[in-house]
Amino acid sequence: MKYILTFIAFLTLSLGFSQTTLRKSSLSAGGGSATQGAMYMVYALGEIGVQEHTMGTVHLSEGFVGPDITAIVGIEDYGVLEGLKVFPNPVRDNLQISLPDIKTYEVHIFDLTGQEIFNRNIDNDDRASYNISNFKAGVYLLVIVDRRDKLSATVKLQKL
Repeated sequence: MKYILTFIAFLTLSLGFSQTTLRKSSLSAGGGSATQGAMYMVYALGEIGVQEHTMGTVHLSEGFVGPDITAIVGIEDYGVLEGLKVFPNPVRDNLQISLPDIKTYEVHIFDLTGQEIFNRNIDNDDRASYNISNFKAGVYLLVIVDRRDKLSATVKLQKL
């Protein structure tokens, strides 16, 4: 009887402490890269994929913990801003932004650590030009926000 009670106690404790929950995640079984249209993703062995994005019929589970842009700029319940043009991309000096309407927009640029390194407003215009020649070469995230109509767009920006 003593052994049965010990076994039940051990089983109860081991089941209670052995559960690990990884929400919206999976373990990557390999490494490589994937491209679909304008989207590009790199993943590596053993990383935990914690961010998931769906665009049309394409579903991506990213293999890194990137910046949570929606939490940083407060756009959790925003729709997709369509008709945005960002050029040239990759960019060397002057970044051009063409927007679908004449409105007020917020422009945010984040490095891949999630630190905001640039922000400006486009006031009652549908075009803007910014000199980013002082940025280091690398990949950045450009976020355009229309607070009035609750729309936003995120563009991967490569600085040469």
